[in-house]
Amino acid sequence: MEPIRSRLGVVGMCLMIAIAAMACGDGGSGDGDDGNDAGTCTAAGVQCTADTECCTGFCEPNAQVCGREPGQCNAAGEACATGPDCCSFSCVDGTCSGTQCVSDGQACSSDAECCGGSCTNGTCAPLNAACKTSGNACGDNSECCSHYCLNGVCDPSPSFCRQAGDTCTTDTECCGGSCAKSSGAALGLCQLVPASGAGSCTTAGEVCTPERDANGNYTCGSSCCSRACFPYGSSGLTVCQPPSGCRPTGEICFTDHDCCGSANQPDGDTAMITCSKEPGAAVGRCDNGNACTPAGGICRLQTTECSQNANCCAGNVLQFNTCAQDNLGIPRCLAAEIDCTDPSQYEGQSCATSADCCGLPCTPMGSGEFPPLVCGGTTCVPTGGSCTTTADCCSSLPCENGVCGEPGSCAEFGQACTMDTDCCSGLPCLEGFCGIVG
Repeated sequence: MEPIRSRLGVVGMCLMIAIAAMACGDGGSGDGDDGNDAGTCTAAGVQCTADTECCTGFCEPNAQVCGREPGQCNAAGEACATGPDCCSFSCVDGTCSGTQCVSDGQACSSDAECCGGSCTNGTCAPLNAACKTSGNACGDNSECCSHYCLNGVCDPSPSFCRQAGDTCTTDTECCGGSCAKSSGAALGLCQLVPASGAGSCTTAGEVCTPERDANGNYTCGSSCCSRACFPYGSSGLTVCQPPSGCRPTGEICFTDHDCCGSANQPDGDTAMITCSKEPGAAVGRCDNGNACTPAGGICRLQTTECSQNANCCAGNVLQFNTCAQDNLGIPRCLAAEIDCTDPSQYEGQSCATSADCCGLPCTPMGSGEFPPLVCGGTTCVPTGGSCTTTADCCSSLPCENGVCGEPGSCAEFGQACTMDTDCCSGLPCLEGFCGIVG
């Protein structure tokens, strides 16, 4: 297999939908004022219209509920509703404590002291008996439900969403789209949201085990719905990447329009893919439709197999050039065969992913607009522009809640570079882009 950064001769991460929208925080203390006094703010999971209403300082834009912005937390003295609102994971009488929460199995006098939110018979009870939830003391990554032990504490932000099995208060903060709680409980554990026809692949943001070729190079593959398991941000852990443009089968969604092959997306009239949800649920997963794989679906290249699928709606991959890599190197079905001699000819045209755009980003037009995604006019999106993955944004800019943010200290996977030191997580600079080799 060829290294994943290859673009098949074409020039040239967050998602989302809110779950996959990148927020490259480092898990450290939030130092901003959320605009609320202790005891007067709205708790996570409750309906909201503005960030300033929420104890967390973040009103999740798709579900319109108070959520938790990845990598951010409230400092000591700031308003809170539950422990996970706070950097210390301890919320006492509506205010974040300056003392770190008490780890599982240690002595306690109140629920609010405990990392798991429960003091039982004078001892902090674990929220998850299989691993240590965030806030607990740790010795290495393997002890933590988040798979990330930072400075001796299980940290909740190895990626842009909460890991399966880790502490949560709302569905939208979990990579899997579901926060499972016992009746009456304030805290729960993240899990994969049930969704008929969506399969069992691993959703974007979850820590994953990558695949490598015979030369040790990282390649597309793995259990990820996107078939892309690469390092993320400052944690350096490998996570399932949110792919460019529309969401393929298995990924988290809020509406049908989030999914590749749904109504108003290319090939939607043929594939008829929907956002499969349980009754009453706000979050679901893109199902597999009932026909060929639509534009944006994961496919196999003629020369590289990280998926067995060759049945793109635009034509069988083994007979036609209907599968190409997006700006994260993920092979995606094309809406039609393309000629990249002059990429500018695709500016403003409807797309499912950046693979349709010959090196240009495929970005959202806006809520309710048609077509929902179009090829951009420049090779990257500047600060303030819309994005679906960090690779859409210009070098070092994160894709945060669908918008390219302010510059960071280094370029992420898929972003432009001139030398290795430009790239995060020790990534090499390959052919002008931060890529991955073993």
